[in-house]
Amino acid sequence: MSSAALAQLPECRVDFPNGSTRSLPLAATAETRSVGLSGRDDIGPGMLFAWRDEGMRELWMKDTRVALSAAFIDAHGVVRKVVDMQPYSLERHGSNEPVRYIIEVGTGGFGALGVVVGSRVGIVCADAG
Repeated sequence: MSSAALAQLPECRVDFPNGSTRSLPLAATAETRSVGLSGRDDIGPGMLFAWRDEGMRELWMKDTRVALSAAFIDAHGVVRKVVDMQPYSLERHGSNEPVRYIIEVGTGGFGALGVVVGSRVGIVCADAG
């Protein structure tokens, strides 16, 4: 998927614990979730991955050029796990428990947003997957 195609993704409003709001591109199909932020030098504000139902989820960094942090979030908006991931790594990062959403931002970006395990984020999408 090209950068132009990624730019055409729908966006969701995400309200973070520190009171800030970001519009994040939504990856809600198998294709957009598999591509994610790979192949990009500029990840912008990050990306929201969403599924219709909660389930066990995992990520990896194959073909991803930028170090990322990921927050695994349940259907109620509660952050269940936060991980840091290294570029081009094939290490799999699993949710450990069912989640409905994953947010990826540049490594360390969650600190300023107040995102920690147990915090809550608000997610508003026209179609959450």
